[in-house]
Amino acid sequence: SSGINAEYGACDGAPECMRKAALGGCSARRCSCIRHLLFNTGKQLGDHLNVVCRGLADACNASLEAVHLVLIPFTQPTRLDGGENGLVRVYARKDTPSAIAQRLNTLTQQVFLNEKQYPQVDLLTKETLGGPGSADQDKVEQYMRSYVIAWPADRLSSKPSRVPFSDLVIGLLAHSLLIQTINDLFVGDKHPTAKSNGGFSDLLKVLTPQTMSVLLDAVWDSYEVCIAFNHRPGLRYLIQKVGCLNDYTPGLVKQAQKSYITYINTILYLRINVKKQGEGAGERVPGSKSYSHAGLSLESIDGSWEGILDTCLKEASCQLCAAYSLMYSTQGQSSILRHKPVVNKKGSKKDIGESTDTVQERFSVNDIEHWTSTVVSVLNMYNELSDEMFLLLLPAIYPATTELCVNVTDIRVRGVVKSILERVGHLKNIV
Repeated sequence: SSGINAEYGACDGAPECMRKAALGGCSARRCSCIRHLLFNTGKQLGDHLNVVCRGLADACNASLEAVHLVLIPFTQPTRLDGGENGLVRVYARKDTPSAIAQRLNTLTQQVFLNEKQYPQVDLLTKETLGGPGSADQDKVEQYMRSYVIAWPADRLSSKPSRVPFSDLVIGLLAHSLLIQTINDLFVGDKHPTAKSNGGFSDLLKVLTPQTMSVLLDAVWDSYEVCIAFNHRPGLRYLIQKVGCLNDYTPGLVKQAQKSYITYINTILYLRINVKKQGEGAGERVPGSKSYSHAGLSLESIDGSWEGILDTCLKEASCQLCAAYSLMYSTQGQSSILRHKPVVNKKGSKKDIGESTDTVQERFSVNDIEHWTSTVVSVLNMYNELSDEMFLLLLPAIYPATTELCVNVTDIRVRGVVKSILERVGHLKNIV
């Protein structure tokens, strides 16, 4: 980490250096160095900390470049074929060393599978599956390859038209570490609604509103990119085959949940501490009329952080609950997924798989279960607010809560919705 710290010593070049660190080899180790720089030397950086944090946001965005690229041929979320006109191809090489193939398969599981799936997947190796002529030899050969996902180039665009599968996996692994760093910068291990919350940390007191905005936008962009990936079943099936994940459906639901919870935690933490410290408390409390969130222009809103953060909270909460309600109400609809990606190995073409499954069974139901826990966690956070803060944030919380009253029948969600509505009734002297 000393070499990384020396490289960032000038500070002015930190954003570009951190961006390269997230994309380079050994990215996990480099992301750990970024974390070390931020938390171990951040207090000595003074106002330069804002430059480093903008570099952190830039690195976070850069780590998603491979995901952005692989989404290009799958332009329509509802398309269930092999990408744009079925022209997505996968190029394979046979000469991948066994240790590298095993390591990549392990990382693929960590990135694309949830906790319930991950421990159950057996690594495929030549040693465990037997030699030539065995029933699983085709699986062994598929496993011991490296892959590149490619599609027709757009003559009007300078963007690459191919992505090595390893770049996709390593980038997402680095991204998860960077999102965790942003979460720890804002909230750490403190619960945003805890009564013992001691106000803004020393690092946050240095950050400008613009820097906080850039960091929050990076977290929100992470959530939206992961959602875009999850809404493309053809792409998910392709990753399932290329990543040798057997019958387990890959997805970025876990990362989307992490980014969303980080965003809500941060908004609540900032909102509570702005209320607690106030403008006249002698502390540096952030405030800006140019703060933005998730592509929304908030310049017309009252420049106080209270109004800005309340708007961010309402937008994010309503989006989650509306999407969850729609997903829940349409889970009974089934449609057919067919996908035939083509693999080229040394000039020949070969199909790596063909599937006819219901989206309902393989994607929607699995995703709903995970998003149910997210919705319950967010609503519980709201319900744990003090009465004073609960009432202040009620205009942001109430519309999202009522969105869940019609279509959602899950007993866990309805239980916490009932608790929130009863609390509203008591605090407003309705019941």
